[in-house]
Amino acid sequence: MTRRRYKPKPFQPISHAQFRQTRLLARLTQVEVACLLHVTSRTVALWEAGKTGIPYAAFRLLKIHVGFELPGEAWKGWSIRGDTLWSLEQRPYRAGYLGYQWLTFAMADSWRRASQAKALMPLAGATSAGQRPALGEAPEAATSPPQLRLVG
Repeated sequence: MTRRRYKPKPFQPISHAQFRQTRLLARLTQVEVACLLHVTSRTVALWEAGKTGIPYAAFRLLKIHVGFELPGEAWKGWSIRGDTLWSLEQRPYRAGYLGYQWLTFAMADSWRRASQAKALMPLAGATSAGQRPALGEAPEAATSPPQLRLVG
């Protein structure tokens, strides 16, 4: 069995002009970018002057903030503009709304369980009265949860 070596992608540093252009597109000052990236304004000034290298993560975060798409296949079409997450269908999701998203899912799950229980009620009533289930309906044993038993 032969071992394959990983071929790294060629490193392409971010140019200071590209970083500055992205900052200007975001309509941010150097101080605002420094606050966003948790660095000093002097660091941002050195990046834009081309005196120090720009970390890719910092550049990527700035691009996401500007409104470019989020990274990864799962986020394809999603973007962040300002303080709002935008879906593929261009629906806005603000932080305050996302805090209650769990409630929407809990309500949907509760509704699903209630509708399933309601659908099983006529079947349980027919079999408890000693009647056979109608044609096309499953017998009660098929609808009850499976029982576990130990085999020794």
